[in-house]
Amino acid sequence: MTWLAELRTAALVGTGRHDAPKPPDELGFRAPEGLPREESLLDQAAMADVATRTSRTAAAAPSSGLVSPAPADTEPQASGEAARLLELLLTQPPVGLELRTQLVVDWLRFAEETRRRVPHRLLPALLLVAETKSAVFRRLEPAIGTRGRWLKELKSPSSQEAAAEWSELGSADAAVELDRLRGLDPAAAREQLLAHWMSLSARERAGNLALFAGNVHDDDEALLEQALDDKAKSVRDVALRLLDQLPGSARAARMAARLVPLLHVKGLLNKRLDIDLPPDPDGAALRDGVPADPRRGEPDRLARLDAIISGAPLDVWTSVSGRNRAATAALVQGEPRILDVLIATAAARKDTEWARALLTVRTDRRLLVCLPAEEREHWLERHVRESGDDPLTLAPLLQDLPQPWSVSLAEAVLTVISGKDGGQLAASLAAVLPTALPPEANQRCRQLLERTDDDVARRRVLRDAVQYQSFRQSLTEAFR
Repeated sequence: MTWLAELRTAALVGTGRHDAPKPPDELGFRAPEGLPREESLLDQAAMADVATRTSRTAAAAPSSGLVSPAPADTEPQASGEAARLLELLLTQPPVGLELRTQLVVDWLRFAEETRRRVPHRLLPALLLVAETKSAVFRRLEPAIGTRGRWLKELKSPSSQEAAAEWSELGSADAAVELDRLRGLDPAAAREQLLAHWMSLSARERAGNLALFAGNVHDDDEALLEQALDDKAKSVRDVALRLLDQLPGSARAARMAARLVPLLHVKGLLNKRLDIDLPPDPDGAALRDGVPADPRRGEPDRLARLDAIISGAPLDVWTSVSGRNRAATAALVQGEPRILDVLIATAAARKDTEWARALLTVRTDRRLLVCLPAEEREHWLERHVRESGDDPLTLAPLLQDLPQPWSVSLAEAVLTVISGKDGGQLAASLAAVLPTALPPEANQRCRQLLERTDDDVARRRVLRDAVQYQSFRQSLTEAFR
């Protein structure tokens, strides 16, 4: 057994059952006479750590040769209290890790605004945090300065000496590159995918096409129509989901032609909207995504209706009803499944006008996201003050709001939190409340903390909010 192996054994079972080994003569180490076995073990463990560290082989140098020296920094360095606060956040954060992440982001933002850079000695620790916290990574520039950029490139895996052809990349790397290109130039990404379409596997075609979901355009229609005829169901399914987002497409017009005969307005004074179930789909309807008959059991005609509604333009409903969007939404309020499909369709298309109309009959997180940020906040503030909903139902609606909230919304939310069942809302908002509250709400949080409160979750969230705002105020003052 080697010395290191014997050392590990003694450490695992204890020196009472296994003596510490004698160090090898090659190390030139001689223990003092009469040293207890426990101390001998600890001394040798320290020596083993040094020996293994110094014997490691250095990483291979880049294929391009030696690393170029770091260029000089011309930006002024953040110093004094600002530097001390960053070092505290990186080494001994006085708050939880999630709040630490946000405070580091705040520090980098203040540095950018005041044209200061991170002290060189703190760059390694900062880049280490950025490796696991994407919010920090996105804010590194320009606060890390010239040397920080040099060090970041040095730490990053060599940018895959870009393959001359997209098709030469592995499937995962190709998807990342296509997604990047789609954000920069949607048309170029579409042409790139089209050029390699036939050489890709079904899984790759479906995966790459799905990357278009965030910003599908009318110009993508030809590619999506082509994908409807793909042999792979996975590819056809992705194309159908994307075409659902294009109310001006030829498929949407075909779905509208199927939907109109199913809708009937009845009644003279108290109008209602009757909705028929669709007939069995023909070949064209099957291609457009209307579900086929199952191999066993009865056909799901409601699922067929869902598919037709999802694919048709929403304005088909106002054309048939002869009413505006809000009045039309009221006509289907008693049909929960139909209403849910309409909400999902409006949300997928980010249709602001239909979102406003549907919100008059149902409060839904998906619809709120479609509203401009300021309007969404005003709507939610009114809802928080007037709805009387169970506090837990408010949390999903508040979590997606841009931060910080307005003073009036913060006051409304804190009023609910201070109520009898407000601790549940506080706990549900634990991840967002400390950073969402504006500085003006800090005093109210302190007042709520000073009250006798047995609700541990509520106290913890309010304490986090006070700590975050206090530290952020210190950052503000340090960068003045």
